[in-house]
Amino acid sequence: MARVVFFSFDYDDVWRVNQVRNSGAFIDEQRSGFRDKAEYEQVKRSGDAAIERWIRKQMHGCSVTCVLIGTDTHRSRWVNFEIAESIANGMGLVGIYIHKLHMPDDERDAVLDMLFQPQNPLEDHSMPPRNSFEQLFPDKASDRFETHTWEPADAWFNWANDLGAWVDEAARRVGR
Repeated sequence: MARVVFFSFDYDDVWRVNQVRNSGAFIDEQRSGFRDKAEYEQVKRSGDAAIERWIRKQMHGCSVTCVLIGTDTHRSRWVNFEIAESIANGMGLVGIYIHKLHMPDDERDAVLDMLFQPQNPLEDHSMPPRNSFEQLFPDKASDRFETHTWEPADAWFNWANDLGAWVDEAARRVGR
């Protein structure tokens, strides 16, 4: 079944995000959230409320939010807003670490990023409780949804990059 996927990411990771975007992994997937920089810059000048409206419009009709996780993604105000909106709207979530993907002309980042996995922003968001136990001990989004690592195209095990299956599992977990 085709799903409409919203992609959430920190714009500083756009080089890595575009490697995922251009990977050919989107057969039968519709995409949303790949921000046009010019459009985003124009909306940004209108203030925070305009950005929130714009994000909500981009997310409308999506069934799953795919959070592409780079080094500083957990600090992004707008990624955190998008995760919170996804939870509030009953959307599925899937996290994908993109820290192993190559950056242009930055050897320091390549070595450090291969050694250290970034902080997962799904750990910073609580899920609505499903029962009285969870009212006392709420699940984090990372407890209910999976996070995977996107392997570089030149890695011998990049066959494991199965975005379609990851999205389907996130949708199944919320009944979408």
